[in-house]
Amino acid sequence: MTNPLVTLGVPVYRGQDSLPALLECLRTQSYKEIDVLISVDGRDQVSADACEPFLREDSRFRMHIQPSRLGWAGNTDWTMRQRRGAFYIYQQHDDLISPTYIADLVDAAARWPKAVLFFSKLRFTGRRGWEISVPSLLGDPIARGLNYLRRLDWVPFRGLIRGSALDQTSGLLLSDLDPFESPGTEQRFLAELSLIGEFRHVEGPTYFKSWHGDNISAKRQDWPRERRVLAQACFAAWQIEVIAPMGDTLEERRRLFYTALDRFAGGAFKQMGSALRRQPKANIALRIWDQLKRNKKLTAAVQGVMPVPFGTRERSVLLAQVFEQLKRDRRFDPSACLGTSWEGLEAKIFGHYRIRPQKPTARIGTP
Repeated sequence: MTNPLVTLGVPVYRGQDSLPALLECLRTQSYKEIDVLISVDGRDQVSADACEPFLREDSRFRMHIQPSRLGWAGNTDWTMRQRRGAFYIYQQHDDLISPTYIADLVDAAARWPKAVLFFSKLRFTGRRGWEISVPSLLGDPIARGLNYLRRLDWVPFRGLIRGSALDQTSGLLLSDLDPFESPGTEQRFLAELSLIGEFRHVEGPTYFKSWHGDNISAKRQDWPRERRVLAQACFAAWQIEVIAPMGDTLEERRRLFYTALDRFAGGAFKQMGSALRRQPKANIALRIWDQLKRNKKLTAAVQGVMPVPFGTRERSVLLAQVFEQLKRDRRFDPSACLGTSWEGLEAKIFGHYRIRPQKPTARIGTP
């Protein structure tokens, strides 16, 4: 396949002001074998009208107007499932890419036939002015999965994805917490992809990420603490569903389960809890959290998914919500995966963290 067709999924809602610049950027890409699929959410006719000149003049552009509101995750997932190309790129409606972006990533796909995703550095524009470059994700499937679990970065989601690998994933799932937004769904998708093949960072092309202060991830910073803990529980459950079953043996799957859970409920935050008990007035965990937030590049690389520091009771509530989400999703079976019942698993987990179960103050799906 010398010039594979690349579908670019462009989900949009109320994006009429930035759409013309993006579509012109795509129209003038050096790589010509593209299929630009614009999915206009919720009958947004104003955004649809902004696309009309490109639809009339270039047969590579097509558009679908969604009859009802899907939200960002649902609309993006729809474009994934309706692609025509051998490759897929998610293209946000208010972002831009360098002139040879698609060509450079397609060339990389030819060089690394066993890799499933190819991505570039990302440069912020607007109110942010820094650049993010994350490394390739290599090694065997478990090594890749654990490495991605540690990083949980979102930058590769803007890259070129092999359609054959995409078809082996669940796509973008919708969260009970907020189906229109579904925080963490792209990281769950990337975790699935990491088990299928390598992610390759490509030198040269650039993805230009618009930061205007009204971004979805920016709004999460204003969520009340209770909602952020609930979002973290949903995110943890999604990662457990992907990571834990990949072990070949019962012992390995149990280790992976604890590793995934500790990513959100343990690790450094367990140590913070001990420090808090010794010096409750110092509120050390929150001080460390404030320091992390001041590191702009670190915050940008993992925006919206950094763990919330919490005390003993909040950890107990988080764990209860993780189990509630796992049971609700019905994709994770502790009997088949870990050789234990829900009751046995919960008892072991609370014993592992040496805390008493606490009922959640907010249920999954609480706005």
